[in-house]
Amino acid sequence: MATPKDPKDSVATFALLNLVHLLAAELVAGEHRDDVERLVRAIDRKIDTTPLPRGIDVNDARAGLAQAKSLLRPVVKRVRAQAEAIKVTDRAAMATPKTFRYLQ
Repeated sequence: MATPKDPKDSVATFALLNLVHLLAAELVAGEHRDDVERLVRAIDRKIDTTPLPRGIDVNDARAGLAQAKSLLRPVVKRVRAQAEAIKVTDRAAMATPKTFRYLQ
């Protein structure tokens, strides 16, 4: 992967790659499947603990991490909406009476 020339972009890219790793692990483990807010907190923590490339100025690093969070806001909003839609569907399925077929 080519490193962007602007240090902020470099840090934002590394943070997002770090998040891809986190999300992949969570999908496999399934720990946060039903708890979007817990996943969002984990994302925030992971961004804040992103290992920084050598030679990055602290202010550039902070700006890059803030940029990564900003880029993820619409994604988090979409995930929350999807999770809520699934919950509504699940509740509707639970409320619908089931009909059983018996052996005739």
